[in-house]
Amino acid sequence: MDSILAIDVGTQSLRACIIDSELSVLERQRVPYTPQVISRDKVEIDAEILWDALVQACSKLKLKDRVSVVTFSTLCPSLIPMDADGQPLRPIILHLDRRSYRQAQWALRKVGEDAFLNIAGNLPIPGGISATSLLWVKDHESEIYAKKDIRFGHAVTFFLKRLTDRFLIDPSNASFTGLYDTVGYGDWDERLYGPLEIERDKLPQVLMSTELAGELIDTAARALGLQKNIPVNIGANDTTCATVGAGVTRSGDIMNTSGTVEILVLCLDKPIVSKNHLLRTHAYPGRWLAMRTVGAGGASLEWFRNNFCKEMTEETFYNKYLKHVLAPDQMPETRFYPYLSGDRHRIKRKSGAFTRLTLNTNRDDLLLALAHGIISFQTESISEWKKKTKLSSKIYHVGGGAKDAYTGYKQSILKDFRFVQLGETTLAGAAKLAMDALKQND
Repeated sequence: MDSILAIDVGTQSLRACIIDSELSVLERQRVPYTPQVISRDKVEIDAEILWDALVQACSKLKLKDRVSVVTFSTLCPSLIPMDADGQPLRPIILHLDRRSYRQAQWALRKVGEDAFLNIAGNLPIPGGISATSLLWVKDHESEIYAKKDIRFGHAVTFFLKRLTDRFLIDPSNASFTGLYDTVGYGDWDERLYGPLEIERDKLPQVLMSTELAGELIDTAARALGLQKNIPVNIGANDTTCATVGAGVTRSGDIMNTSGTVEILVLCLDKPIVSKNHLLRTHAYPGRWLAMRTVGAGGASLEWFRNNFCKEMTEETFYNKYLKHVLAPDQMPETRFYPYLSGDRHRIKRKSGAFTRLTLNTNRDDLLLALAHGIISFQTESISEWKKKTKLSSKIYHVGGGAKDAYTGYKQSILKDFRFVQLGETTLAGAAKLAMDALKQND
């Protein structure tokens, strides 16, 4: 086969890579952008910024006659309403957004805690699922919700509509909506969307991550510099793609993603529901992912660097200063509560905080406390998971933040596990799903 065009739509940048059948990256381009922080709770980005980033990235790649399939990895959740032609009706409400606390509380009353946990796989957390953001649009932008033939989806839905002219979503994204039968690996569930008074016809069709969404339409082909009729794989959300790329497909496998968001993932062959983790579908049927997240993981480190280490370059901060502060086995006296973007596991509004400060507390102490606070949720999750299933002795460490200093410090805390540093696996996972889709379609 020819090469794969794998597209990773992230929170702060879009990456486009040419990947061969051996999953080797032949070419790559990255286009940065900045989400709009409107207020403490509101974080958005214009979908056209993401599209323009894709066009720009593709213009710098040698694409012509090389690409046999296109595939996606996308940030999630990422609510976007579109008209019948797929045009965005407002900016995308991102996973960092927490504006929908009132809607979340209303949804919990209407559906019930047990139903949310045992069908959707988690509670209606603002920013943790997109249904609460959808309800916010319904309450505050009723003129949008009332439009004829409106469709709600995630970022992947927007891109697939523009590339294939179909409104689609995969199970891994759908399980971040709060409207999908995650536990049953099923479809949109009336027990969820019915009580919330959300019409099913406003939701996209669900296709498996290993299916083809369709073929590249002429307008998209011209915009991206590709031949028309190239097959497009639906792909999966970024974390799920990362598990595929890392080989986290067996029950008990563990992966730790360090990026804008810090995520701990456990692969399961049977769904386990808990208030302390989010349950999502794997890209492969018969598998689920238990996820514990810190919404501002790497974002907390960036916040600290930008505000307290202005004299340092990015390279100095991450490769020298962080390594100096995060000496193995160092335990902070100061505590950091890592909720700079709220808590994706609780409906209650939370904020970040440092405590146990004294006159002797210095910058090093604060950074150590911040890093330890981000990591501490992992020890809590692993302790709970040990009681429910057999865990692998390895933790695959992936993402842009999977660097030596950070990995080494985690290893010194979680001594019963061996961290295996893999770097970036998201695009490789998306490419693997595309290859699976082509084989399935033969």
